[in-house]
Amino acid sequence: MKPAIYILCLSFVCIVCAPVSFAHKYHTSVTRLEYNAEERSAEITIQTFTDDLEAILTKRTGKVVHLDGGKDSGRLVLDYLRSAFELKLDDASSELLWVGMEMKGATVWLYVQAKLPEGLSKAKLRNALLFDLFEDQVNIVNVFNNGRKSGLVFRRGDDMKEIPR
Repeated sequence: MKPAIYILCLSFVCIVCAPVSFAHKYHTSVTRLEYNAEERSAEITIQTFTDDLEAILTKRTGKVVHLDGGKDSGRLVLDYLRSAFELKLDDASSELLWVGMEMKGATVWLYVQAKLPEGLSKAKLRNALLFDLFEDQVNIVNVFNNGRKSGLVFRRGDDMKEIPR
């Protein structure tokens, strides 16, 4: 093999395999769901690993996605969230509205909101983030409503769950 081709092949293997060799050993997301009575909306903050989110977006689009500069990043993330994270009230899904995204170290913080004029008292939630990528994915949701804190845990195979009152 010619030296130039050898170096090119070695570089490609290093670039493709490096993320796998440094991957974290657990797969989780943590969500804060807080009802804002004044705004009559649910404010949602989701924290997950940047490389996991990039991997699922790459799988969905068929193109390599990097969150640190792609002009379509926000749209891609919101489209994915709308497919995997659902807040329902009386069998009607609340539309997730994009607020923004922040990258902090190896994690990404996603900010969305959903209008819920009637509050969270009869709402249901489905959080299937990254389930189609990792069998061991666990999604934790901390709910803050009327001064009370409660929580939900979602694992692969879980469907809608009632938000604790």
